[in-house]
Amino acid sequence: MIFVPVARDGSMFTPDLQRNGAYRIGAKGSEEDIPDFANALARLNAMSVPRWRRPNERGLWGIVSGVSWQRIEKG
Repeated sequence: MIFVPVARDGSMFTPDLQRNGAYRIGAKGSEEDIPDFANALARLNAMSVPRWRRPNERGLWGIVSGVSWQRIEKG
């Protein structure tokens, strides 16, 4: 089991969010690309507000901010 951040819209930071070989995390203007999920999750955990990119319902990748943490099965 692992803990992942959850955004206000209910979306979670999960392993399937890798895009072009990396997870894009951080606030707009200071984003970083992390190729490994575990490392990206560790960086999100160290942020005061975890932020990551994920596709919306139209498939456009935008930044969301975590408002809570959810325990999920490690995939």
